[in-house]
Amino acid sequence: MMKVAIIGAGLGGLLSAAILSEEGNSVDIYDRLPFSGGRFTNIPYKGFQLSTGALHMIPHGNRGPLGKILKQVGSKVEIEDSKPEGLALWEGELKTVRRKDFPRGSRNKMIKWYLLHKIFRRDRTLDKFEEGIDTFTANFLRSFLGWSLSITPSDIKFSKFLSIVKNVEKFGGPGIPIGGCKAIIDSLTEIIKSNDGTVNLRKKVEGIFFSNDIVEGIKLKEKLKYDLILSNIGHDLTARILGDEEYIRRASKLQPSSGVKFSIALEEPFIGNTGVLFTPELKRISGLNEVTNADPNLAPGGKHLLMAHQAVLTSNLKYEINLGLSDLKELLKNYKYEVIAIQSYSNGWPVNRIKAGNDIGYRTPYKNLYIVGDGAKGDCIEVDGIAAGIRNLMRDLV
Repeated sequence: MMKVAIIGAGLGGLLSAAILSEEGNSVDIYDRLPFSGGRFTNIPYKGFQLSTGALHMIPHGNRGPLGKILKQVGSKVEIEDSKPEGLALWEGELKTVRRKDFPRGSRNKMIKWYLLHKIFRRDRTLDKFEEGIDTFTANFLRSFLGWSLSITPSDIKFSKFLSIVKNVEKFGGPGIPIGGCKAIIDSLTEIIKSNDGTVNLRKKVEGIFFSNDIVEGIKLKEKLKYDLILSNIGHDLTARILGDEEYIRRASKLQPSSGVKFSIALEEPFIGNTGVLFTPELKRISGLNEVTNADPNLAPGGKHLLMAHQAVLTSNLKYEINLGLSDLKELLKNYKYEVIAIQSYSNGWPVNRIKAGNDIGYRTPYKNLYIVGDGAKGDCIEVDGIAAGIRNLMRDLV
């Protein structure tokens, strides 16, 4: 049995703690915030349950890495798989977005790039793939990347995108947790506490102490010794509390992804189903989902909660938000709606601490110290990427 400290009570920290505590390890979680969940929980506002960061949606529903780990640790959270999984609004009509729905020329180019990568290890960024393909496929690619990863085609190489596509085909599309993100956080917290683990809030970890390259514990007001430390705060912040200048230099080069989320109250449903609506013709909004089609309790009686997301493409956040609002005005011009919250995610509170495809994995320069969460994701989308990274780490630890 190991004595384990976890820095950060976000999804990555809680998910790791649930697994390790179920295996009989002694686990203590520390977080500087007054609540668990970080960017993956709910905020009650005007009768709505708004998410603090991630949308109320699991990219691969019950079938993906997060759904599987939740079952593994005994979580009873219900996830309603989306039907349809996704549609695209294009030229005033709804299009399905299965592989066969894209023009043959673009599908053939995908096959060509796959063969060039497999045989010759050619690996270019996706903005090069955009050149010469049809307008719908190019715009949908940007919409998909903006929605799922908060990046543009120039930010991700083909190999990483290919892994994500393979996982979409393997696990399928999204699902909505009944009760929102907080239902998952509450369930994991209950599992951890039932295994005698602790979740310590308003407890900021000030440092990590070590001897040579082996970590020995954490510093709060006093030093606490541990056999294993998992950090849910990313490589950069972990390096800073270690005080390792070389690690700080390496980690500071890792670029986060930025985004804006809009929570919209509606009198009547706009999407009308539980899937993602991609919007490849809009200037900024990449996609939307209407979570109250799965769980009406996420909104007050008779209301609907629509959530929209966009990647931030410039350094002018006000400009980006105004473009998003302009998109919504055009999209919802025939609906009575109210934007009840605009949440921006950047700098120290980003969409992801490291842009997809650019992370350096869960290892650190120190033995017994690993990164979990959005700073070390596997080849899946968002929270399923977090779960995939943790799954890979646990295999390594075992």
